[in-house]
Amino acid sequence: MNDLIIRNITQRKFRTGLTVFGIALGIFAVMVMGGMSEYFNRHSENTLNLVDKIQVVPETGYLGGSIDESTVRKVNRVPGVSDAYGLLWMPYDVEGIGLIGDYVVGIPIDKQETTLKDTKLKSGRLLLPSDTYRAVLGSNVEREFKIKVGDELTIKSKRFRGTSSITHERNFTVVGILEYTSSDYDNVIAIPLETAQKFYELENTVSYIWVVPEPSADGEDLAKRIELSVEKITALSPQKLREQVEKTLVIINLITLSSAILAAIIGGLSVMNTMLMSVSERTKDFGLMKAMGAEIWDILYLTMGESALMGVLGGIFGIIGGGIFIYYMNEYLSSMGMVLFAITPRLIIISLLFATLLGTLSGSIPAYRAMKMNPMEAMKYG
Repeated sequence: MNDLIIRNITQRKFRTGLTVFGIALGIFAVMVMGGMSEYFNRHSENTLNLVDKIQVVPETGYLGGSIDESTVRKVNRVPGVSDAYGLLWMPYDVEGIGLIGDYVVGIPIDKQETTLKDTKLKSGRLLLPSDTYRAVLGSNVEREFKIKVGDELTIKSKRFRGTSSITHERNFTVVGILEYTSSDYDNVIAIPLETAQKFYELENTVSYIWVVPEPSADGEDLAKRIELSVEKITALSPQKLREQVEKTLVIINLITLSSAILAAIIGGLSVMNTMLMSVSERTKDFGLMKAMGAEIWDILYLTMGESALMGVLGGIFGIIGGGIFIYYMNEYLSSMGMVLFAITPRLIIISLLFATLLGTLSGSIPAYRAMKMNPMEAMKYG
């Protein structure tokens, strides 16, 4: 029976090819959109695992302003706070909107290990108290600028004078490069906080405050107490931050689901059309098989087997095509300091199972039609 399935498919090479291409196109879309979803899921999870502290931001939000350093001292006085310190985050591209890309991060020298948590150095060292114009780079920054320890990286700042602006630049010597983490840390250019404040003319100013709770403190409760004790700020516990990220991921995953539905429509109609034509052309053959003693399940297996095999073939080609596209797209994007796709075993397995199920279900209607044929009437066909 399996030999018959393969023979029936190979006899109609052009039609089979078009059907397989239709399924492959849909699975290609699933791989690309799913790869983006997998990357954002993994990236967000890794970032949340590294950023396990309460984040204090301006009351206007992440992009809404800055915080005076005196606020750090106020936060430190809140009962339950073990430590609090400020970070200055600035977009590396002074002409960009600051939502994506690399970030220059002013970090207190003595808080590097607390901030980086489990992130290891690929080469070089962390910043020292004696460092001024020195920098530690994330792995994406290293790839983007093709830079190594000992090289210099030019950082720019835009300074406003009345209605005009002046762009100032300075070379920073790279002293360390972090390992790849698939998190926001990959796009970080870490420099001493005091150097960053002077360079950007933002003395006594930070972007956010990171709070380390005492071991016995409840993160949610402490975040609420910080908001009540300190004015003009919003405190986000790790749990609250995770909830916000997960809401964003729901949207991304819905987009992926939409691509899967589109794949089902394209591939399903393609398989159904091919199998309906195949059943129609072989009506007499099916009648002869039933007259010779073939069970209805034999006809069902033969018909659905063909559609399932085309689904598998389409899935394989779609996975290969999507994988090649993702590889070269990531290579291209990495030259700009970005990665947007990830291929995981889960994505490959889901794509192949989806393609197989799609082919099988799409062949169910033609299979039912073939199964219900009357042998005598079918043999008179054609």
